[in-house]
Amino acid sequence: MKTYRMPLVAVAAMITIASSGTAVAAGFALYETSARGVAMGGAVMGQYNDASAVYANPALITESEGTQLLFGLSLINPAMDIELATPQGRQTYTPDDQWFPPPFVYVTQKLNDDFWLGFGLYTPFGLGVKHDGNWPGRFSSTETEITTFNLTPNVAWKVSDSVSVALGLDVMYFDITLRRNIPTVDRMLDISADAVGYGGTAAISWKITETLGLGLVYRSEVREELDTGDASIRGIPGKYDVWENLTLPQSASIGLNYSGIEKWNFGAIAAWTGWSSYDNLTLHFDPPLLGKVPEAGSDKCWNDVWRFGLGAEYQLSEQTFVEVGYVFDQDPIDHAHADYLLPAGDRDIISVGLRTMITDNWELGISFAKILVHDTTIKGRPAEGVLDTKFKNGESNAYSIQLSRAF
Repeated sequence: MKTYRMPLVAVAAMITIASSGTAVAAGFALYETSARGVAMGGAVMGQYNDASAVYANPALITESEGTQLLFGLSLINPAMDIELATPQGRQTYTPDDQWFPPPFVYVTQKLNDDFWLGFGLYTPFGLGVKHDGNWPGRFSSTETEITTFNLTPNVAWKVSDSVSVALGLDVMYFDITLRRNIPTVDRMLDISADAVGYGGTAAISWKITETLGLGLVYRSEVREELDTGDASIRGIPGKYDVWENLTLPQSASIGLNYSGIEKWNFGAIAAWTGWSSYDNLTLHFDPPLLGKVPEAGSDKCWNDVWRFGLGAEYQLSEQTFVEVGYVFDQDPIDHAHADYLLPAGDRDIISVGLRTMITDNWELGISFAKILVHDTTIKGRPAEGVLDTKFKNGESNAYSIQLSRAF
């Protein structure tokens, strides 16, 4: 296989391209925060069901009694093919098969007739992509792995019989590992960094009628100061300190749920994410990388996007419910800056789920979602290690399970 070599001044752009996976959107944003939420396409903002309302709409927890507990996890298996225009002709590569298990835990507690407390732990961003170490795109990316955990304590106030509000704190741990080859030496660069950032959540629940509920949720930006990172080049002695500042985007969601037809619950959601705040990323190295590159900057120019979801739930029996959902998820990536960390392209998501009581106290929920990524073509940028590329056959399978009970 031919080795692609470039001037050392291109290393800066190359490294920053690899870092773009830290800004996670359609392909790396995780909405698998409860089995029921997955099954209904996230359309659960207007009506309380269980403690996962701490994520979906924390103002809804004022409809709960006593102590509520819910926990579980999802198993996500992404796949795609990458067709490249190499000097040897068009070739297709498939990233390594990987599974990602984001967990979630929620607890709510009624304090009195006016106030409730909620606590959540979930993974809002994550996943990763791993390629063969010798593939032609290795000068853009060989491996990316992103892990986040968000702790969100909140308090909800029942303003009236029909209106509740909630405020919460987001404490987000962010960890990233990046691997890619440096073109001048064709050796792998390893970068790892982590940080803790802070943000906030505000939510409103309005019971318009007994059968129609409206939810509004706003989540602020979270600034992650990745100042504890380190880097090394395999086979070359030396270590480098790495730091950068990254702002994860704000978002706003609105949702409705209608239960006016016997045994049915219908939901809809529209969510906006302000990815335009991710317009540039700069990495700093101390000492300068290979003695010549003190920092690396690159324009990202991501776009604000919308996510639309529809869901329906049917009560089969007193103890069993089935759910279905559909989501259209816009891709925020500017194709002029797309690379191999994630496939550019809008997504369609189809989901199903089931909930049933398995004992007098415990309810089990399971769901499955098929995520289909639209085929996308990007033009090559040889100075950044990106070839003429077509992302195709992109899909992910997401399996979720939850257990919940009231005390």
